Amino acid sequence: MKKIVIVDFGGQYSHLIARRIRDLGIYSEIVNPENFKIIEDIIGIIFSGGPRSVNVENSYKINIDLEKNTIPILGICFGHQLLAKMVDGEIESGENKEYGLTSVTCVNENSKLLQNLDSKQKVWMSHGDHVSKLPNDFTITASSNSIEIAAYESKKYFGFQFHPEVTHTENGLKMLDNFIKLCTKERNWNAKNFKQQLISEIQEQVKDRKLVLLLSGGVDSLVALELCIQAIGNENVYSIHIDTGFMRKDESKEIMEYFRELNFKNIKIIKAEKLYLDKLKVVTEPEEKRKIIGKLFVDIANEELAKLSKSEEFLLVQGTIYPDTIESGSTDKAALIKTHHNRVSEIQKMIDEGKIIEPIKELYKDEVRKLGEELGLPFNLVHRQPFPGPGLAIRVICSNKIESKDDFWKEEAFMNEILSEFRMMGKILPIKSVGVQGDFRTYHHPAVVWFKGNESKSWEKLIECSSKVINKLKTVNRIVFSLNPIENLKLDRLFLEKDNLDELREVDAYFRDKTDMIKEIWQMPVVQLPLKDSEDNMCYVIRPVCSFDAMSASIYEMDFELLNEIFLEARSRFKIGHILYDVTSKPPGTIEWE
Repeated sequence: MKKIVIVDFGGQYSHLIARRIRDLGIYSEIVNPENFKIIEDIIGIIFSGGPRSVNVENSYKINIDLEKNTIPILGICFGHQLLAKMVDGEIESGENKEYGLTSVTCVNENSKLLQNLDSKQKVWMSHGDHVSKLPNDFTITASSNSIEIAAYESKKYFGFQFHPEVTHTENGLKMLDNFIKLCTKERNWNAKNFKQQLISEIQEQVKDRKLVLLLSGGVDSLVALELCIQAIGNENVYSIHIDTGFMRKDESKEIMEYFRELNFKNIKIIKAEKLYLDKLKVVTEPEEKRKIIGKLFVDIANEELAKLSKSEEFLLVQGTIYPDTIESGSTDKAALIKTHHNRVSEIQKMIDEGKIIEPIKELYKDEVRKLGEELGLPFNLVHRQPFPGPGLAIRVICSNKIESKDDFWKEEAFMNEILSEFRMMGKILPIKSVGVQGDFRTYHHPAVVWFKGNESKSWEKLIECSSKVINKLKTVNRIVFSLNPIENLKLDRLFLEKDNLDELREVDAYFRDKTDMIKEIWQMPVVQLPLKDSEDNMCYVIRPVCSFDAMSASIYEMDFELLNEIFLEARSRFKIGHILYDVTSKPPGTIEWE
């Protein structure tokens, strides 16, 4: 079968590129650069992004003779830089970093990949290095405010510094479609019988064994459960829901009600709140939290498996999806962004031993939802807001400090110079959150910003200033917005304890109820901060995002009057401090703060 191959240099979006190519009617496969060979069936090659600089000594390379090659090659992000370097172009590392939504200008009307597009295009950037010089037979086809060479072309080689595969590049599919047109005139790939293919794979893996599924209550585990039931029968699938104490309000109760309605059998709830709180009593480091939560999942699952396995052999099922594995550094080349609870070492050991199956691990969230619909699950369940496996535990930013030793005065002064052009001011917060920049994990500070005096509030200014500050300051990877000036905020100790988790549960339920009618909001984490206002009240962040597949996200631009109304009510009802609004796209900020 004719195919386009994606050479995986460890980028966060390699599988997304492969999916987009398949969506456009051409079979695609992901290959490793170390053992890549051009074979007859390959009609096009795409170099993916990656976390390294092409200028470092041990950067990734690929064995292709570009002088003799006749197959079209498209480089994306790192791949764009690598391809340029392979033809004796030059790559610079410097101040011209860009993360998130960026405007580029198409500067060549004869461009093959940007043909029939408006001169101004919104694209998704995530880079530190950039191409600074090209050979004479290459043409620059797009530029941004920060870099001259945002895209280039030659007779058979093409490069995009941005990511056409993510949904936020508004014409990304057209660009990829134009590349495919250079590779072939045929479109003969159609992923038929996808549901049946997955069911057959489960039946082949399981044979005469039975399955035990750890049921979080989220969409992924629900779809995985229904898939397994349709594969081997309701009576052969056991479900365990572990109530960690980190669930949303009434979550465990609702899970049981849902499954009674769906006539699912063999479901057991294990109350484990005390166990989890004891193990996480003074833990503040985000990765350590995730690993402890994952290990406890395994320990509890093993106990239940031991009880069941006295009479029969069981396999464990996880509802892992592809973003979970890629952010956990699933290949030797990919950078660790955060360890998901279903990718801790104990789980990986069981996977290696063949004790776990993950039937939907190659799917993205939107594909999981489509599969759920195809399986006949109710629409309202399939389209619920995603909820992370570790639950509210990663929405409490823990701290064992009562004061910050960080000195931000230089960075804050520089940040406020940038903000002044937007008639805004800001502070760098003495806490950290995780991000993803240039395919690498970052763990830097959020900054809070607000408008001066009577300056009218503007989402356009907020989004522009967020991008500009993050691109210019190495210490900041996330911007949050306050409706009012922030004067006195003090750092305080905060741990995973029942009282503050109960408060977070109520605050989270309130904001979900108030915004439930806004269908554009794909997910809205509510985050508890170890920061208190002048009246000693705990501060919070809400993060409403719009997304399609969790690999990228933009902020939801909520009406400012509605925002003010629900913030005032929340502060009064729960006696809480400042409520901040996260205005950071993904990248550079992950959807969750930890």
